[in-house]
Amino acid sequence: MQDELTKHSRRIYMALKSSPTLFTEKLKEVFIEIFIIVFSVTLSIWLHSWSLHRHQQKETTEFLADLKDDLNNDLKSMSKKTAQMSEIIKQYSFLKSLTEERIDSIEAAKAQIGIGVFYVIRKTNNGNYEGFKSSGKIGFIENKKLKKLILSYYQESMPSIDETEKFFNIRLGKIEDLIYQNKGKKEKFLDPVLKTYLDCAIQTAQNNTNNYREIIKEIKEITLEINKEEKE
Repeated sequence: MQDELTKHSRRIYMALKSSPTLFTEKLKEVFIEIFIIVFSVTLSIWLHSWSLHRHQQKETTEFLADLKDDLNNDLKSMSKKTAQMSEIIKQYSFLKSLTEERIDSIEAAKAQIGIGVFYVIRKTNNGNYEGFKSSGKIGFIENKKLKKLILSYYQESMPSIDETEKFFNIRLGKIEDLIYQNKGKKEKFLDPVLKTYLDCAIQTAQNNTNNYREIIKEIKEITLEINKEEKE
């Protein structure tokens, strides 16, 4: 490209320098050479931009395909955690409702009081997102709605649920300490401190359940937008 520009610039100089040629002829030659230079530069810029854009969109397509796999794994995880929260609410509601009479009845029937501490262990599948974002390529996503949904999911929704899960696990730790004390059933399960922590855990589990359901909706919406992009 540089050689072509140099060649045409030299021709312009020679056309202006040659005295025998009429002025109108010189002007015509100069105009043609300038047109060629402008056209060549414009075409070169356009081809470079087109090639760059094509490469960026190829990277975006690959990223969205990987992201869809990550979201599908998150969806499975959220579904499992929703079921876990349901079981926790059921069990802890039972423990919270225990009275002296109910404990006597359970012991008379020689039955056991089910005890379980179910810590929330979950990992957000965000490796592909973090890699794409850290390389400054999020702007390659031209679908503004899709880009907004992805950013909201990873920067707002998931950090929020991470915090509620941490809070929930802290409460479970307190419950575990109280439940596994070497005490009699009545002293243990009628302890007002334990009942307070059970109530807190139940409320947090209900909140987590609502959050999981909202996140599942977000996952499905993002996946739907990605599918639209793949069809275009």
